[in-house]
Amino acid sequence: MKRPILVLPVVLLTAQLAFAQQAPSGPPPRGGPPVERMARELGLDDTQKAEVKRILEQQRAAHDAERKRYEATGQRPTPEEMRTTFQQHDQELLQALSGVLTADQLTKFKAMQAQRREHMRHGPPPPPPSGQ
Repeated sequence: MKRPILVLPVVLLTAQLAFAQQAPSGPPPRGGPPVERMARELGLDDTQKAEVKRILEQQRAAHDAERKRYEATGQRPTPEEMRTTFQQHDQELLQALSGVLTADQLTKFKAMQAQRREHMRHGPPPPPPSGQ
């Protein structure tokens, strides 16, 4: 009688581990990786897509290095320092992208950024009213 009771937790644990290792089905969350979503929304060609990906990876690496410097010192930047740094990074990104994107694509990108910031400040927009 004790043997089946001991086997059951082992079987459940094994099943749980097997399910945890499976990749989720369906599309990636929130429209896919940023470069793929940007490529789709801005209509990037393959060359632009590769260059935008490189620029975003460079920016990510710079942000990570900066964050690690702050962590190493044990100090946090003031809100004003954070705002200034954010604005500087934003200008650097726009400058780098302006050499890759067309004027129309750059305008769309700025609108996407503004929408994203609004979403971060206030949350997602309310769903449309149902037709009941």
